[in-house]
Amino acid sequence: MKGSRNLVTLAGASLLLAASVFAAGTGKGTLRLYESVEVQGKQLPAGEYKVEWNGEGPKVELSITSGKQTVASVPAQVVTVGEKNRTDGYAAKKSDDGKNALTEIFFHGKDFELRVEGQVSAEPSHSGTSGSNQ
Repeated sequence: MKGSRNLVTLAGASLLLAASVFAAGTGKGTLRLYESVEVQGKQLPAGEYKVEWNGEGPKVELSITSGKQTVASVPAQVVTVGEKNRTDGYAAKKSDDGKNALTEIFFHGKDFELRVEGQVSAEPSHSGTSGSNQ
C-alpha cells in the first residue's frame, strides 16, 4: 500500500512539472534591445518592445509589439533551462549578411527561454551577441 501511495505521489509530481513547462506557453514580457536585430527579415531598431507568446506545449507563436503595432510575429519554442535566469535579455547571432538575428529571449526569474525559430541556427544558452533588459 505504501509503495502505491509513493507511486501516485511521484506521478502527481511529474504531472505538475510537465504542466508548469506547458503553462509557460502563454505569457507576456518586455524586451529591451540595445542594438538593432532582425526578426524574419524585419529590422527592429534598438528600443523597448512588448512580447507575448501563445500556444500549447513547447511550440508557441511569439508576437513583438512597439506601442500598439505588432512589428513581428514568429514561431518560437519554449525551452526549459537548468536554473532560473538571472536577468532579462536576449541573444542574437550574426547572419551571413552581417546583421544580428534575434535567436532567444529570456526573462529574470523564469526557468525557460523563448527560442525564435527560422532564424540563424539558434544555439542554446545565450550564444552570440546578447543584451540585458535591466
